[in-house]
Amino acid sequence: MKGRHALVAGFGLGGLITIAVIAASGWAVLGPQRPTAANSEASPSPSTATASPSADASPSPTAPPTLSVPGPRVGSAMVYDPEDHGVLMFGGSTVVPAADGSNPAVSLGDTWLWSGHSWRPLNVDGPPARADAMVVYDSVRHVVVLFGGSGPGGIGQGQYFQDTWTWDGSRWRLQNPAHQPNPRARAAMAFDERRGVTVMFGGEGETTYDATWTWDGNDWTLLNPSRSPGARHFMSMAYDAARGVTVLFGGSLPGIRFNDTWTWDGAIWTRQSTPAPRASGFGLLAYDAAAEQVVAYVYYALDNHPVAEYTMTWDGKSWADRTTNTDPSPRAGAVLAYDADAGETVLYGGTYVDPVPYSQTWTWSGSSWTLRA
Repeated sequence: MKGRHALVAGFGLGGLITIAVIAASGWAVLGPQRPTAANSEASPSPSTATASPSADASPSPTAPPTLSVPGPRVGSAMVYDPEDHGVLMFGGSTVVPAADGSNPAVSLGDTWLWSGHSWRPLNVDGPPARADAMVVYDSVRHVVVLFGGSGPGGIGQGQYFQDTWTWDGSRWRLQNPAHQPNPRARAAMAFDERRGVTVMFGGEGETTYDATWTWDGNDWTLLNPSRSPGARHFMSMAYDAARGVTVLFGGSLPGIRFNDTWTWDGAIWTRQSTPAPRASGFGLLAYDAAAEQVVAYVYYALDNHPVAEYTMTWDGKSWADRTTNTDPSPRAGAVLAYDADAGETVLYGGTYVDPVPYSQTWTWSGSSWTLRA
């Protein structure tokens, strides 16, 4: 795995210990960070404005994996890939405790596949190592689309990426669009099957964004809807195939946890009137095709409030509280995807109070969570 070691500092966000990598150019934060003032993007940025991944824009090599599981990590990019008949996971970040008591951090650039019962490393070259990238499966062009994230090879103080990559089931390819969103991480992204485009909203970079972008397989387009959810990060989106809309839930700004639900119909954002059943927080969303519902795992942490997590489902009209005593413990930085082959939702990794993230794989059957060995 290609990565970069740095000194790690931990700081609290409610009960959460945030991992931050101190790089030469500044902070590249791997957990919740304090964003700057909210801002819209005035126009698409030309892809030639800054070099995103590297001078030659070639994939970064990964060392032959030695583990049979992805290992502890936060901020990975994970999505179901029917070309590989499994859940594809790329990158993220982890820490390696040292004898001197420090916790050197490593950005990851490896690719893994979950087959429904076990993980398998894919020994392929891929994008430069990073965490908190956005990823979807494009069912029209039959490729996985990955954008942005943060890591040692990124741009500016936050070391954010603005590159677009695709995975065709066997290799990663860097795309060269005429326009692209500003560098960012922790945005929300989903593939709109009815309209055949990838939709991305918000995220953090040089500011916290409130813009809506689409990717059509060739270029990025900045949209200008009359209404939108507002600037935020740490939210999530999933395309609701039964109703033909993209669903967005939650997110945050400094000291704020959003509890709102929005849907995107390809032209306008609509705020839904039904609130979530519990406290707001960092939401992870995936569409359960068998149940025709959006599944959400939500982590809540805010000063002077108890740390908590909950599970809920969206049926197009309202959220239902599905929290049970088998839920994964509270964690931020985990990833969620629906495995269509197995008919279950998969959750991996995340972090809470320990420096080292979780290396757990959980699955949601539609009624309960199971920790997979």
